[in-house]
Amino acid sequence: MYNNILATLLPVEKPLLADRIDRMRTALQPGIDQLLWNSENIDPFISNAMSVVTEVDELVKKMKENVLNMQKMMELWKTPLFERKPKAMPPEDVQASHDSQVMPRLDDIKAHGKDITKLMKDTADNIKPDKKSPTWLSYVDYVNGLIIEGITHGINSSMVKLAENISISYNKQYNLQPIFDIKVNLYDNQVSFEPSIGSNPRANGIRDLIYKIMNDFISISIQMPRLDTSSGDYLVEIKD
Repeated sequence: MYNNILATLLPVEKPLLADRIDRMRTALQPGIDQLLWNSENIDPFISNAMSVVTEVDELVKKMKENVLNMQKMMELWKTPLFERKPKAMPPEDVQASHDSQVMPRLDDIKAHGKDITKLMKDTADNIKPDKKSPTWLSYVDYVNGLIIEGITHGINSSMVKLAENISISYNKQYNLQPIFDIKVNLYDNQVSFEPSIGSNPRANGIRDLIYKIMNDFISISIQMPRLDTSSGDYLVEIKD
């Protein structure tokens, strides 16, 4: 257990358990320097060493387990927030279909955010660190980085899915129908589209709709409060 603890602790985790690691070494030292297997007081030594090392081992497992559970939740964010129908639809129907699909997903991500906050609190409750100490702040910063990475991967997977589905070559390769069904009008030899392909003052053009969908992807970053401040969100980092 002792060897495994030292081998698996990350540089950002080890300082949080420095006093407990010292306690382990102190408890184990007689077995290195003095005792033999047939020494008279070997049983109390083994019992004490096992107790001290087991306590630290359980703390390490708790820390690792909490982070792993966070990462499992964030892995679910990679499921794209955009799902198209197998047929072309009017833009307003595409928007309505997307809205009905994306809102429950964002609610799930918001719930994950609450669970991640609880897991972080559970780690703090077990380790009992000085929450203003550099070691704890460094650890919070480490987990913050994992969350930013999870949000980034989630947004990226949705962006890739959308990019593929508005790609001519992708649609041809997989024999897909167009996403949008729009009108083409001809006035005095001039072609116009209804709604417009680009943005328009009514904000109902195809480009407007694509931007709205992309903004829903980016809104993953505002679904949970920051771990380092308990308020605010991760939008600034995601925009960067």
